[in-house]
Amino acid sequence: MNDLNAQNQELERQNQQLLDAYAQLDRALAQYAELYDFAPVGYLTIGEGRRIEKVNLTCCTLLQRDRVVLLGMDFVELVAKQDRPALLDYLERLCCRKDGVECEVTLHNGTPVRLESAVSQQHRECRIVMLDVSRQRQVEGALRESEKRFKTLVEVTSDWVWEVNAEGVYTYASPKVFDLLGYTAEEVVGKTPFDFMPRREADRLLMIFGEFTARQEPFHNVENLNLRKDGREVLLETSGVPIFDADGVFCGFRGIDRDITHRLSRTEEA
Repeated sequence: MNDLNAQNQELERQNQQLLDAYAQLDRALAQYAELYDFAPVGYLTIGEGRRIEKVNLTCCTLLQRDRVVLLGMDFVELVAKQDRPALLDYLERLCCRKDGVECEVTLHNGTPVRLESAVSQQHRECRIVMLDVSRQRQVEGALRESEKRFKTLVEVTSDWVWEVNAEGVYTYASPKVFDLLGYTAEEVVGKTPFDFMPRREADRLLMIFGEFTARQEPFHNVENLNLRKDGREVLLETSGVPIFDADGVFCGFRGIDRDITHRLSRTEEA
């Protein structure tokens, strides 16, 4: 009788352990399902014939379709017609490479998305991550427009706009430099400001700009004598501000030069 009771207790203990394991598994599956469905990116799996086999709720939102409607659909039909050839080529390349590749297409509802995908080892299904890039495109468009306005402003201004790196080498020169020094912007980039000065002036300005670089602070109205390409002297007034990258590392200066040779002429007359 004691043996029977012991066996019953052991069976009950094992049964409780099994129930606890099932409960733990259910909680894990529920957490996985929540993570899958409400991820900030869309997930979908397509099988043979490009038919959708799995799709999370985020992807349903991007595609503006219920999950029950999407399951079994040909994924290509959910992409804008003009982008379908690119998508088919992308899927073909994906199967050949057997690793993750990227592609950007526009969905049937006009939403631009980036696809990052991988094929299963058995090559029977393709797992795709779908990311909405409409906000990114808006930002890129605004940036291009801003750059266009800046370029237009720089090209029409009467001053020479420039940038130098941390070593003092020109990385940008606006077209106005030709009016001031007789050199094209392409001839200036890659050189330093001191390459266009008489030796004594270059030595003097090297010390001054060395201090500006060490302090990494803005400077204003620094007069410096330069030689035009034709050998004539021109007096410039230079102002600049330091440039820092996203990590706060000093990258150089951005500034403007203006021709003040008329001041030199008045001094000589006096």
